[in-house]
Amino acid sequence: MTVKSLTVLAAGAVLFITAPSFARDCGDGIIGDWTTNIGATMRFEKVDGQTGMVSGQYIPASDPDMSFPLTGFVNPNGKDDSKAHYAVPVSVTVSFGEFGGITNWSGTCSMTDGKPVIETEDLIIFPMADYYWSHVVDNHDTLVVKD
Repeated sequence: MTVKSLTVLAAGAVLFITAPSFARDCGDGIIGDWTTNIGATMRFEKVDGQTGMVSGQYIPASDPDMSFPLTGFVNPNGKDDSKAHYAVPVSVTVSFGEFGGITNWSGTCSMTDGKPVIETEDLIIFPMADYYWSHVVDNHDTLVVKD
């Protein structure tokens, strides 16, 4: 895995962002803003080039001034050119703090129509529910790079 560095000038401060160069299916990694099916933003701010640990923020569409910490992993290893398709495994989790829920998105990042797309299966966990069996809901989500 190679590492690319980018210097960004923002609000008068110089920030150094280091992004691992992931599989060609996902270009230069997942750093940046992605939109979920419900219009929320997943902001991947940092990927550790050694461990693949991801950190960032989840920003709900209903309140863009609010955010929740996001953490997880990407793993661009295991590419085998003898196989027909390659995708980067991705798994991230958000704890919704005072609201009590936790959601995990696990899936793969690959190219669709020339653009990186993350397809996930999600587990949405609620602390309060009408029935003991309804605390965990599963869902499918498609994350696309935010324009």
